[in-house]
Amino acid sequence: MRDTTQVLRSPERLLCAARDLMAEVGYGAMSMRKLAARAGIQAGSLYHHVASKQDLLLDVLLDTLTQRLAAWQQGAYSRDLRGYLRFLLARQRSHPFEVTMLRHESRHIEPSKRKWLEQALACSQAPLLTIIEQGQLIGHFYVQDPAGTVEAILALVETADGMRHRPIPVDEVWIEAWITQMSLALLSAPCAAGSSDCEGPE
Repeated sequence: MRDTTQVLRSPERLLCAARDLMAEVGYGAMSMRKLAARAGIQAGSLYHHVASKQDLLLDVLLDTLTQRLAAWQQGAYSRDLRGYLRFLLARQRSHPFEVTMLRHESRHIEPSKRKWLEQALACSQAPLLTIIEQGQLIGHFYVQDPAGTVEAILALVETADGMRHRPIPVDEVWIEAWITQMSLALLSAPCAAGSSDCEGPE
């Protein structure tokens, strides 16, 4: 499998400008002229840095996933389900536009470029898949479709943002405990003695 980071060609300043502009107006409404102005370069020279708007979108999405994976690898979270969920929830709070961008803007990627995004998504989800597979080996988890369960748990995590923005926001500690409890339910976890993951909301 080709390293998806090799696809990245856009300079960091252009990536940051594109990411900010997409967060504000969306990929569809982002013109290359607006992007050039945001990045502080001449519109005519923009294509010296990026081949097309599609390539730039792909670069932004791949860079976002690469940064998220690096944050997990360099973080101090415990390497178990609870630690990974804590990481995702903290990342959601500190980078609120990441999930929205990945959810809404990835649909604009052309089929010919989608394989690179799929590879990057698989890499970013690999830590959770590994945690599930290791949990199965020691009898903490039981699932028939680990990859599908990863998708379901990530969808659960996405609901946390809606809870934070209710008229009366839900307490962050409760959100984490509820997400963990629901994730364990998806994993059919028997809560074996000694497992640090088996604590639900009070």
